Amino acid sequence: MLLIKNLDYISERPTSVALGAFDGVHLGHRAVIGAAVEAAEKEGLVPAVFTFSGPLRSAPGAWQLTGFEEKARLIEELGAELILAPAFSEEVRSIEAERFVKEILIGRLNARRIFCGQDHRFGCMAKGDPELLKRTAAPFGVAVTVVPPVTANGEKISSTRIRALLAQGRIDTARELLGHDL
Repeated sequence: MLLIKNLDYISERPTSVALGAFDGVHLGHRAVIGAAVEAAEKEGLVPAVFTFSGPLRSAPGAWQLTGFEEKARLIEELGAELILAPAFSEEVRSIEAERFVKEILIGRLNARRIFCGQDHRFGCMAKGDPELLKRTAAPFGVAVTVVPPVTANGEKISSTRIRALLAQGRIDTARELLGHDL
C-alpha cells in the first residue's frame, strides 16, 4: 500500500476513490470503502482512499476513535492500495469544494470513480456535498456513487453514535458497529 501524507502526489494510474474522514472505520465507512474497492477491481482501477492523517476538530468530546496508523491499517485490510491523507491544515481546510474535486480528486488522484456517504461534506466551510460532487465531477466523465447509510437497530451507524456508546460503557455494542475490536 502507498500512503501519502501531503498533496504533492499525482497518480499516473486512474483510481476509484473512497472519500471520507473514516474515524473508526466502522461498518458504514467499510461500505463506502468496499464499494470503491469493488469498482476498482471490476474496472481495472487503483483502489484509493482520500482521508486525513489527523483529527478534523478540536471540540470537547470529539475525540478520535482510532489513531491514524490504526485507521490506515484497517483501510489497507479493506483492499485500498493508495491512501492520500494530508493533515487537516489551514491550507487543506481553505480549499473550495469545486477546486478540491477538480484539483485533488481528479487532478492528483486521477479519479474515475468517487464514492462517499450521503451526508459527506467537504471543501472550505464544508460547503461541498454529494450533489456538488456529482455536478463538478460529471463534466470530467467521473462517476460519483453515494453509498446509502448502514443501520443497526433502525439507527444510522456513525462515529458520533459509537462515541456515545463508548461513553455509556456499551463496549460490546460499539464493537459490533465498528466491525472490529477496539
